[in-house]
Amino acid sequence: MTSAPPAPRRGTTRAGARLFLILVAASLSALPAPAATLGGPVPPPLPLFPQSNWWNLNISAAPLDPGSASYITFLGAGGVTGAHPDFGGNNGPVAIYGFPYCVVPGSQAKKAVTFQYWDESDGVDYGTHAGLPFYPIPDEAITQNHWIEGGQPGNATVSGDRHMLILDQDNKMLYELFALKWDTTNSRWKAGSGAAFDLKKNGRRPDTWTSADAAGLAILPGLVRYDEVYGPGEIGHAFRVTVRDSDGYVYPASHDAGSQAGALPMGARLRLKASKDISGYDPAVQKIFRAMKKYGLIVADNGTDLYVSGSWDTRWDNDILNPAFGDLAPSDFEVVTLGYMPQVAAGLAVDAHSGTGTTSDANGVLEPGETVLVEPSWTYQGNSSKSLTGAASALAGPAGASYTLADAAASYGTVPAVATGDGATVSCTGAGGNCYRIAVSAPAVRPAAHWDATVTETLSTSGVWKWTLHVGDSFADVPRTNPFYAKIETLFHHGVTSGCAAGLYCPDDAVVRYQMAIFLANTLARGGSNVPASGSWNGQAYNCKAGGVSIFLDIAPTDAFCKHAHYLAVQNVTLGCSGNFFCPSAAVSRLEMAGFVAREMVAPGGGGAVPAAYGPDPVTGRSYSCSTTAPNIHFTDVPSTDPYCKLAHYLWARGVIAGCTPTDYCAGSPVTRGEMSKFLSNAAGLTLYGS
Repeated sequence: MTSAPPAPRRGTTRAGARLFLILVAASLSALPAPAATLGGPVPPPLPLFPQSNWWNLNISAAPLDPGSASYITFLGAGGVTGAHPDFGGNNGPVAIYGFPYCVVPGSQAKKAVTFQYWDESDGVDYGTHAGLPFYPIPDEAITQNHWIEGGQPGNATVSGDRHMLILDQDNKMLYELFALKWDTTNSRWKAGSGAAFDLKKNGRRPDTWTSADAAGLAILPGLVRYDEVYGPGEIGHAFRVTVRDSDGYVYPASHDAGSQAGALPMGARLRLKASKDISGYDPAVQKIFRAMKKYGLIVADNGTDLYVSGSWDTRWDNDILNPAFGDLAPSDFEVVTLGYMPQVAAGLAVDAHSGTGTTSDANGVLEPGETVLVEPSWTYQGNSSKSLTGAASALAGPAGASYTLADAAASYGTVPAVATGDGATVSCTGAGGNCYRIAVSAPAVRPAAHWDATVTETLSTSGVWKWTLHVGDSFADVPRTNPFYAKIETLFHHGVTSGCAAGLYCPDDAVVRYQMAIFLANTLARGGSNVPASGSWNGQAYNCKAGGVSIFLDIAPTDAFCKHAHYLAVQNVTLGCSGNFFCPSAAVSRLEMAGFVAREMVAPGGGGAVPAAYGPDPVTGRSYSCSTTAPNIHFTDVPSTDPYCKLAHYLWARGVIAGCTPTDYCAGSPVTRGEMSKFLSNAAGLTLYGS
């Protein structure tokens, strides 16, 4: 909850508010352009790729493949008795264990690469086979150690896989290269293959194409990374694993690397058995092994059996990792149905339409006492056409209410084969309206403050998915007629806020800076439990606990919002109000909120990553330019000379805000908690229902 403010320590006067905003905006926009960072922080939200991506798929309940036992026998016959962490720290002054990766800004200069396998690589003129300026490779990689797998610089005359992984933090793009070398004679980059991945979508490689990995998959999303293992929350994705031989490929892979009979195909999923006792291991190791049980391992390359890939990081302790991984024998694993889930969950509409047998207000929120339509949509990515149907079961929720599955069948029609990309999205609504229908009772006492029901859908293709159905009417002071009702329910459902007091949200209250910090940090990290309580900012360590250290002089380490304020500073969303002060009790204006939210959308790039000119946006079609010589602005009260011009107009162009009138932003007005719910849910793309 965010109702009780801290004792005022330092505030901002009304007279100085506008000057304060201008100074803060200028300071954040004037930050030096971020440089490429070796092993830099991976920008949130995590895990990489959408939650519905194959790397992030919960397979703990997925069915076993009929050939699971024989595949495990094949693994055991190779002489490997246990798994191995194929990552660690340094092996001398140059050589390294594991995959290095670097984080670059969106402004990083693009370089052309000449490929051996040009016809299966991105960034190529396929007519001439020549590389195009496409890959943001830092020049440091030419001569400096540790930017490329193996440790040697680009100009070294060595062989090996020599992968390079580059993450564009501003555009959320991932670039990966295989067998990368600097051709000193011709002053150019050469590689075996290369691929680019848009982390905002589930784009499978063209069928039969490789990537920088043999299976045609991305590498970075499947690494065991130090920041996830020792950070807050659980690991939310599968891990990359190698095998000595392989036989073809299955979804989600797009490329084969062998035809050894009896071997696993590329793209196969191994899962650590639920019965494997992991309680005696180091807590960090237990966290890794829990992810192996929930998300599994995806076969991505030939190498050594059960070598699990991870990031190069000098903080790893292989005296802990090696023996623990070695305890995992091939027989501790099982193989999930090959090609499991050739479709990804695209979305879910609940109470969006009324229909036969419903008692719906069609406001997009399931409320107690309603019978509503539940309408899933799926993106199919299999390489053969299928007729897709679904069956619902196991509708359940907190005790104290009744849950009725009134219609348990859905039809999605025939889904076409997919050779590349996301594939076609189908819904039961679009296929004729044969969707699920469920009912939830209205008990006298709400059974849970955060009330969610769940229903399991079993698809006619392989796959079982548990949908979460949030039940509304969560706050007594937010009726269904409130214009922000659905947005408030969305923030509540995602753990961004629990309200202002028990059962209350206080939608009309003005937001102050400490509340803003909680809202924004929880949104950026996808829940308060994922916001780290300790870390470092500009070389200064902080630790938000009793006896800890706060960098801000007006925030105590024990303040409930301490970790949130520091996390926003680390992500360059706000650096405070003045010097080492945060001004937690100062009110937040609409203009200031535009700055916070815009910088959050490009985190951790800071104000410098918000473009001064943009558009047309692919969704809204809106454009702007905050150039003082040739301005193109929408809001008359945020002119091109205002340091906040690009911040407010960026939100407008992206469809996050519309202003208070058709042409005004009402820059100086305070932000209410209701308005905040719309700002944040729109900016972060949060939905009340879905995958």
